[in-house]
Amino acid sequence: MADAAHGFKIDQEKCRGCLSCMRVCPTHAIRVKRFKAQHRLDQCIDCGLCLPVCPDNAISATTCSVADLDRYRFKVAVPCPVLFGQFPTGITPAQIVEGLLAVGFDAVWDYSVEIALVARAIRDYLEQWTGPTPLISVSCPVVVRLVQVAYPRMVEQLIPIQIPRELAGREAKRRYSAQLGLHEDDIAAIYITPCQAKTISILQPAEGVVSNLDGAMAITDVYNAILAYGKAQGVDAGRDSRRDLIRNSSLLREHVSEGLGRLDQNQRYLRVTGLSNTIQVFDDIEKGRLRNVGFLEAHSCWSGCSGGNLTVANVYVTRTKFHALMRTLPQTDPETDAELSRRYPHEDFSLAAPIRPRPIRGRTGTLRQRVQMVQLAESTLASLPGLDCGLCGAPTCKELAKDVSTGDAGKTDCVFFSKTRLDELRAAYVRPQRHE
Repeated sequence: MADAAHGFKIDQEKCRGCLSCMRVCPTHAIRVKRFKAQHRLDQCIDCGLCLPVCPDNAISATTCSVADLDRYRFKVAVPCPVLFGQFPTGITPAQIVEGLLAVGFDAVWDYSVEIALVARAIRDYLEQWTGPTPLISVSCPVVVRLVQVAYPRMVEQLIPIQIPRELAGREAKRRYSAQLGLHEDDIAAIYITPCQAKTISILQPAEGVVSNLDGAMAITDVYNAILAYGKAQGVDAGRDSRRDLIRNSSLLREHVSEGLGRLDQNQRYLRVTGLSNTIQVFDDIEKGRLRNVGFLEAHSCWSGCSGGNLTVANVYVTRTKFHALMRTLPQTDPETDAELSRRYPHEDFSLAAPIRPRPIRGRTGTLRQRVQMVQLAESTLASLPGLDCGLCGAPTCKELAKDVSTGDAGKTDCVFFSKTRLDELRAAYVRPQRHE
């Protein structure tokens, strides 16, 4: 089984095994071994909850920089719409586009057309679907990976349609290749991302194919340069610039409260944000409690992508700016409508490969092996105290029992079964008292 790629790295020198990251991980993908945090790569869904809780800043997100793109002859920025809600009043969308060009990009791509194309494709798919519901949007990579890891029986309910940023990467390369006479491999399409999870959806898409995008840069990495450029140009200097990317409100609409709910009110739409809320909804789906929901749009971040962990502005300020911008924009425009009509009949929206459950250690092997592991885990759990203290290096007694069944831990990792373990913990965590 090949290791899954992830958007985080743990600096082992900084990590002191404080257990904070292990306790917040929703899929129990972190263990603390020898007083150092370690990822369970097959269980990590890149939700980012471990990033802010580390008191030692030992966990960081991985993205690329402009310098990493020097091997490409032409670089196209594909900015997440959240970028346009990050800046102070007076920094216009046109100045933000100009700032991206000043950072080192050769072009900036408006993917409002791709958003409209995908919305129409999803609507048509919903109308034809006769299988189990609700169908689940694949726009959030964390939600997709959560299904793969924790709800594998719901994989067929993930909508197998390309997301707008992937279509944008493909179309940008086609367009500039034809215009400039360059091979598509010489053109980089780089997503400006509000979260690290989208970086991984580019590096290693859930369906196991190659992304149409070539990497991602964090909003936090380009923010200061764009802000400095905007301030240097003067307040509202770019208001009349021809480089203003936002032609209509569709580019912003996906990141405010209604999401994709406008597709078809008859589809019994439900939108949920926040990973804990998403898990609760998925639990209800598994138990058959949400039979009247036809389409579910779930985001791991509170308030959707505007709450991503690589953003700068307060999420509520961002949404306020979105609403203010949308009031000045038409819902659509003739140029977008014409391109939508031209491209939709010929566009390939299907994923290149189906999304499948992720192979998890302990779930693989022959039926006999899996039964034996379950039996060993159950008998081990029955002998453990059930306190879920985490001092063994696993988040719960149940997870320790599973680790014992797979050979990744021993029962003596529990402090109730080993005085040596307790002495080691005392030596590692208890600081000697200073006497005045």
